[in-house]
Amino acid sequence: MLRPLHQCGIYMWAAFALTTVWSACGMRILKPQAGPITGAPHGLQRGLEASHNVHWPFGRPGQSNTSGDARKPQLFFLFLVYVKINNEAVWDRFFASAVRGVDYQALVHCKSEASCRANIRSMHRFEIIPSVETQYCYNLVSGTNALLAAALARTGQGTPHDKYIIVSDSTLPVQPFASMHRHFTANDGSDFCIFPRNEWAEITEQFHDGTIRMTAGVKHHQWVVLSREHAAKAVRKIGTHQDLMQRFQLNMGMKNTGCLDEFWYFTVLYGSLNLTGRPSTFHLGNFNGGPLKTMLHETQGRCDTFVHWVPRASGHNNNLTQLSKVLIADPGTEMTTATEKRPASISRMSQAALLEMRKSPFFFVRKVNDDCDFSGCESLAEAFDSLVFSATPRPLAGLATNWRGEGKWLDNKNNPVAIWGAEGSISLAGIAPSMRAKGSYCRSRITVVFVNGYRAKATLTVNGQQLIWHNGVIWKKTTGKSA
Repeated sequence: MLRPLHQCGIYMWAAFALTTVWSACGMRILKPQAGPITGAPHGLQRGLEASHNVHWPFGRPGQSNTSGDARKPQLFFLFLVYVKINNEAVWDRFFASAVRGVDYQALVHCKSEASCRANIRSMHRFEIIPSVETQYCYNLVSGTNALLAAALARTGQGTPHDKYIIVSDSTLPVQPFASMHRHFTANDGSDFCIFPRNEWAEITEQFHDGTIRMTAGVKHHQWVVLSREHAAKAVRKIGTHQDLMQRFQLNMGMKNTGCLDEFWYFTVLYGSLNLTGRPSTFHLGNFNGGPLKTMLHETQGRCDTFVHWVPRASGHNNNLTQLSKVLIADPGTEMTTATEKRPASISRMSQAALLEMRKSPFFFVRKVNDDCDFSGCESLAEAFDSLVFSATPRPLAGLATNWRGEGKWLDNKNNPVAIWGAEGSISLAGIAPSMRAKGSYCRSRITVVFVNGYRAKATLTVNGQQLIWHNGVIWKKTTGKSA
């Protein structure tokens, strides 16, 4: 339960000095989740037992457009990465329909510039900028600001409808380029995905004249989309508000948690919010998805990037939670459980998942593991090209028929197991709760993950009567199809 605000730290302002009075408010200590149980379920067991400081090194100004309409708005994709761009082949397909330097530019800031130059293959699409010093949580804004400064230097005069899109190395686009360009360049506002009200940082400030002010730092997802005006303002503010984590007492034992990049951009553009008198609504200039409401415990603003968080951070009934429910229930999608400290990561996607993402209001999805699998015989890049990036989704020929081993089986303990397979996704359900699994198939091969985390592969025999698992266990087909 959250303690009253006045108990959780008061800033005392004198004429020229600042003194902080700390309270005894505590913060929950989160225990790390135990690792997955990896023992084989009983139906797969052999026998009876289980087997920086910122430096601006931009020596040359960027060139403005030299072909086409020089005043055409551009999208600037600004990648903040460690050593590579995950699933680069998917981005390759996404950019294939656009012209670099006319429709878009893609700049990359790397934690390790040398590693990026070795790992990033499509240098005709991406430009790696010189790295500046960054530190996770405490100063990632130096990297994103370096990207903004580099992008602005390359636009020449630019247009008010240019957009600056900050993406991570684990992000993928889930809309065609043309749709994305049309959407983002239609206005001159910025997109912030605002965390629920309970995630904002609050302090009480007392001034020399005795005035007490309730102040909130608005917490937002760091993957923002900025207008040209806001990008330029953020670059002018480089070096300011570096003390936000100290001012709002983030991660210091109270309820206020977060990182600098989750507060900095909103603060430099709109300031902290004065909640004295309990105002209910803030109308902010060029803030897409507004107004901002102070009593709403859901996400606000405009969330362009899907990510699956725990309810505390994502709310309970919004676009994020609705897509999360679909992906969790999808047998062909593998997504880890979100924790209090980390959002979920995705290691496999299905045709159904990609079509749902395309139908959604989101333009990007994260966190997608590098070499993420697709449920079917196609590669992830091929699936994105057909289902997401084409003008209209093109069905994948390999997913036209159900898996030929679909039906009722007996495991090696003679317990019944039902298997369903369609559109590359597969579900498996036995009598015991531990004998439930989901995964994918490609022709005669299946790959599944059981509820306890155990991963298994099997091959269907030519006659379709036996399923031979990777550890030598054999299941036998029974007569009749499963309901």
